[in-house]
Amino acid sequence: MEVLDKNTIEGIPVTQNKQDFILGVFSIKQVLEFTKYTERIIVGFDEKENPIYNSQIQRFVERPRVEKIADFLFEDPDATFPTNIVLHVPISIIEEQIREKRFVKIRLKEKVYDEIAKVNGDVYVTIIDGQHRIHGIEVAIERLTEMIDSAVKTNRTSFSSEIDKKLRFYKQRLEDLKNINLVVSFFIDKSLEYQAMIFSTINRTQKRVSPDLVYSLFGLDTSDTPQKTALQVVLSLNGHTSSPFYKRIKFYGGDYSNQVSPPLSQASMVKSIVALISENLREAEKDRYKSRKELLRRSASSGKKLLFRKYYATNRDNIISDILYYYFSSVRDTFQTGEGKSYWDYDNQKKPENILQTSVGYEALLKLLVDILTSSGLNENEISKTFFENFLSKAAGLDFSNQQIFPFSTKGKNILYLSMSLEIWENLGPNKNDDRKQKLAELLQK
Repeated sequence: MEVLDKNTIEGIPVTQNKQDFILGVFSIKQVLEFTKYTERIIVGFDEKENPIYNSQIQRFVERPRVEKIADFLFEDPDATFPTNIVLHVPISIIEEQIREKRFVKIRLKEKVYDEIAKVNGDVYVTIIDGQHRIHGIEVAIERLTEMIDSAVKTNRTSFSSEIDKKLRFYKQRLEDLKNINLVVSFFIDKSLEYQAMIFSTINRTQKRVSPDLVYSLFGLDTSDTPQKTALQVVLSLNGHTSSPFYKRIKFYGGDYSNQVSPPLSQASMVKSIVALISENLREAEKDRYKSRKELLRRSASSGKKLLFRKYYATNRDNIISDILYYYFSSVRDTFQTGEGKSYWDYDNQKKPENILQTSVGYEALLKLLVDILTSSGLNENEISKTFFENFLSKAAGLDFSNQQIFPFSTKGKNILYLSMSLEIWENLGPNKNDDRKQKLAELLQK
């Protein structure tokens, strides 16, 4: 299992306790083409898919430990690394994934390699566990490269057979080092909290790891955070067999491309929940360091509908889970074809057949959920599938399979949202500026 070309990796899909990763074997030279040690921590991506970094935390390594690894590689010709390097791959940098028998081939975007080649470029494939080993390898390579350069310069000035012998040794040692094979585990599109959990799980089996250390390494706080709550909600929804999200969120080792892909990634769903707790992505980072109660206060100028914020601030995370569970269960059971097949149900190995099976469909439905909760003044005791069906049933006549009307794009998302909104609420009332029909007509004419 090796890199097949410049931007393709190959591995075996592995599942453990309903969580999956990809296992591969790569030479050190290949690994350093798509990742390297960095102190910066990526907490998310902006609209242009550029990394957003945590400005408060740097992920440092223990320098003596790094130097010992470099010494080990430099001095010991039998040096080995039998344990896994664990890496994280965000879904935004994956061009496509193809399943071939027992193997999975993942093609990464060209910018992954372009940025690695830069001195201070972005590192998209980040290290969950193995930072000391990777940095120790980098230091060993730097040492050997410097020794080779120095020996070459010395021989140019005054040739020495002894220096020439050392030069040949350094070159061979560098070549051998770069060709050492590493076992690599790839986790795909996991939230920062989930990555910290992986790191903690790996290291606590060897020796006790302080939770403070784990979270400081990942730029997190050991106390409650909106991100941690969102992750727990997603894992809960993904784990129950009766859930509308059961096996729908996972990034599994099947075929993936820009055209055929699972409808939701774990990280994108976590982000969508956090977006209903915090004002925006940057504010969400600040909210990591606040107590729950502090989120009861909001800026007077803020007009964003943060429907989950009050539940998080008052320690009622279960309400967030219940709302998503019952609402999307209602979506699954309410919207059906003439043959009685749910528009929502989706086989991850096939191409989506309607907009409800796509990420933009999920986003439109989530936006509609905000309107339903806002307009109804929901009492937590009323949360049920029947409650949401009373609204959604009014839009059951829409033909979601019509891709001419509902394309799988931002335009389609907006058309879906407006179409359903108009079916549920024909009029918003005399005191509200209702331009939904006009906006829908303009979108349909484009």
